[in-house]
Amino acid sequence: MSEAGAKTIVVVEDDDQTAIWIQRMLEKDGWIVRTVPDGKSAKALISGSPPPWLVTLDIALPDVSGIELILHIKDSPGWQGVPIVMVTATPKDENVNWAVKQGAKAYLVKPLQQDELRAAVQRYARKPS
Repeated sequence: MSEAGAKTIVVVEDDDQTAIWIQRMLEKDGWIVRTVPDGKSAKALISGSPPPWLVTLDIALPDVSGIELILHIKDSPGWQGVPIVMVTATPKDENVNWAVKQGAKAYLVKPLQQDELRAAVQRYARKPS
């Protein structure tokens, strides 16, 4: 587990190939990346870890949806201001609209483009307070 304040990004993604791709790309850019494969694991990480600089969050996850996780992030001490970048296999829909209204900074549609993801991370990642 990384220390508080470290340049950390949490990647919540149930597709192994996508999670590995995101992790490798972000690590090449100097980030410490914590990946979790499902909503239940993400909820536990949020409850027991210091806040990261950014979260990438898939909407369709096993156990607990990305939509539910947004609410959990907003209710978790220290995590309320963590920027969220939604990742979805579906173009903008009701869930994405709702996520953006709840404070998600951006949404990216799979298959992800490296430039899009890098731009979102550079734009929205911020040091936890």
